[in-house]
Amino acid sequence: MSGKRAWYLGCNADQVADRVILLGDPARVLRLSQHLRDVEQVSVNRGLNTVTGWYEDCRITLSAFGMGAPIAAIVLHELAELGSRVFLRLGTSIGLAPIKIGDIVIAKDAKSHEGTSAAYAPGAETSVAHPDVVRVLSEVAASSPVNFHLATFASYDAFYQDMFALNGKSEKRVRQNFENLTTDGVSAIDMETSAILTVGRVLGCKAGSLCAATVDSLTREKLTADNLATVERALMTIALESLCQIDPG
Repeated sequence: MSGKRAWYLGCNADQVADRVILLGDPARVLRLSQHLRDVEQVSVNRGLNTVTGWYEDCRITLSAFGMGAPIAAIVLHELAELGSRVFLRLGTSIGLAPIKIGDIVIAKDAKSHEGTSAAYAPGAETSVAHPDVVRVLSEVAASSPVNFHLATFASYDAFYQDMFALNGKSEKRVRQNFENLTTDGVSAIDMETSAILTVGRVLGCKAGSLCAATVDSLTREKLTADNLATVERALMTIALESLCQIDPG
């Protein structure tokens, strides 16, 4: 295994852990790595920043993919080929009622409105988080001072067409989309969760998603920088404590 090297990440199996946190923002790798010890910079290539370190007695890899389902799937797939078995997306989402900005959201499943999932599971419209990941995340979140929800996500490729109206041209489309999603039981929207759950399942891994709702779908209000930092710290604690309790076998 030590001789196998990931195509894009450029790392080998010895450099990555069984447990992985997938991050959109590369800067979040630096902030989260401050909670680890003996951190090794594994690779930086095309903005894909990967490090491995220890949280208590648990070895964890942090890997940033940027934005969007295709690259998130590439990072997950390469790490799975190297032997990683548990994957947790940690990031942000748009919240639909009853979720409010600042709440933490654990994905129980996700509607696949992005194009990547179909390549791994043709015809599948909904991807399901691994029950071990959902259970442990819920238990850890319940013991922390945060407001959290178990929710159905929907993931899209076209941010400004389907998720956030940049101008009046897409306003009607986005609002109609939100109404349809609410009717369908969706309460969180992002660009990656459904693909991560699908790819993880197809590759025989345990995958889940843990996000902070940082944008209100109706008012387009965004979480302030100070409040985002507070919520992010809670996310990180829940993620690290949870991963150490999930059996990668």
